[in-house]
Amino acid sequence: MKINKIIYILLAFFVLNACTEDDLTVLPDGNELVETFYQTDEQIILALNGAYDPFQHVIWGGSTFLWGSITSDDAVGGGGDENDQKGYQVCDRFLASPVEDKDVNLQDFYTLWWKMNTRANAIIAYADINSKLGSKAVANAYFLKGMAYFQLTRMFGRMPIIDDIPGITSVYPRAESVDVTWDAAEGYLKEAIKLTTGGMGLDVQVDKSTGYATLGSAQILLGKIYLYRGKNADAIAVLEDLVNDGYYALEPNFADVFDPARVHGVESLFEINMTSKGAASWDGAGNNGNAIATLVSPRCFSNNTQPLPDGIHMSGWGMNQPTQKLAAAFDDMNDVIRKEATMLDTATIQFMCDTAGVTTIWENVLTGFYDNKHSARQGYFVSATQVNQNLIVLRYSDALLMLAEAHHLNGNDGKAQSYLNQVRTRVSLPDVTATGADLFTAIKRERQLELALEGDRYFDLVRWGDAEKELTGEDYDNNGESYATGLPGKASNGYFPIPQAEINAYGDNDYGQNEGY
Repeated sequence: MKINKIIYILLAFFVLNACTEDDLTVLPDGNELVETFYQTDEQIILALNGAYDPFQHVIWGGSTFLWGSITSDDAVGGGGDENDQKGYQVCDRFLASPVEDKDVNLQDFYTLWWKMNTRANAIIAYADINSKLGSKAVANAYFLKGMAYFQLTRMFGRMPIIDDIPGITSVYPRAESVDVTWDAAEGYLKEAIKLTTGGMGLDVQVDKSTGYATLGSAQILLGKIYLYRGKNADAIAVLEDLVNDGYYALEPNFADVFDPARVHGVESLFEINMTSKGAASWDGAGNNGNAIATLVSPRCFSNNTQPLPDGIHMSGWGMNQPTQKLAAAFDDMNDVIRKEATMLDTATIQFMCDTAGVTTIWENVLTGFYDNKHSARQGYFVSATQVNQNLIVLRYSDALLMLAEAHHLNGNDGKAQSYLNQVRTRVSLPDVTATGADLFTAIKRERQLELALEGDRYFDLVRWGDAEKELTGEDYDNNGESYATGLPGKASNGYFPIPQAEINAYGDNDYGQNEGY
């Protein structure tokens, strides 16, 4: 990776209302260099908000969940046609390419996390770690680096390790192995946790007005990385610390997890604050509304964004359509509660439209279902890009299921059953009493149904070694004649392509493309 910009404070923090519910208007003079900025509490807060700001850049490829959902057997691309948000569409069909010929979704995703990393590096370099606010800012910066590297590594594999402030011509080669990159991500999160002592560092309980990470946010993300790497004992240690802290629990009603009125609820370990305030914007850098909610809402009206007759949902652009395979998995489990909270049935929508005398114009309905977890809600919608719905990234049930998996793999099926059954009891399903391979199968299925459409499914299948078996119909194994390169998939070890623009920016061919491209 080659950095071709001098980092000025105006460039680094041009959107300063990140992670707040209210607009924050600041007029920097544009002359102050980054190393002289971090002198006052106000400056530290502005810098921290600026580091969090990329989370809101969800137009279009910046989504934290669509890649792992659409590329899996959870959902298909949907939208208007197979060219709508084409980056997602080609990954759905395992035809991803380093060169995006229409929407630069992968490029958006890739650059978003590096922007966050650069801003976090500046805080770590220049904030006073010995002050309470400085320590908080630095701990949050380490969390943000851990999140950025988690997102990048599971998508693209080995990454450059960038811990300084890039200069005009700084060059950062990719790490020699993916383990080196995972080691770095672990180290950032450990540092965030270590700094959180005696009222310093990360918040212990969330401040809803900022949405900054908490100690639990860092713990669950570190536990997730440990689990991805097969470090089961380490995952158990950090995730049981999280459980024993006692700040989080399962929402009694599963659907409440995704209710936009219940921001930062008891189950939420990290979520992105969104706001409908401010001007509508198609530019991710200038938008703080949850446009992804519009992107996944049912595509059933000619203007695509109007209320449904149920008084709850908005219509939208119809991406991330849940598959019939996912519906069947819910039905096989007799899992009515989670199915209804996860999937909107087109037959149900059509019935209420007919009853209300509303004309529907369905476009590109591929499965008969739409995403209910993330769809836009009435009362939170101003325009397609101005949707005031937070986006949950990490939640408590995931921690419980990771503990179930880690304990099983570490030889303690009794503990594994206990954590698994907590999640099942919440949705009125009977306890699992199986052991051994049957228990692991039950844990895998529970992750699919509990976390459906939330972006983990594809990466779970890859890390379990199940992608080739479960995604055969999706042509993950690249056997179809029209899928000569069909990537990501088996030929790329499940990794997505490094955007060609990044390789070009490096200045030579040593940056390295992922295998298979």
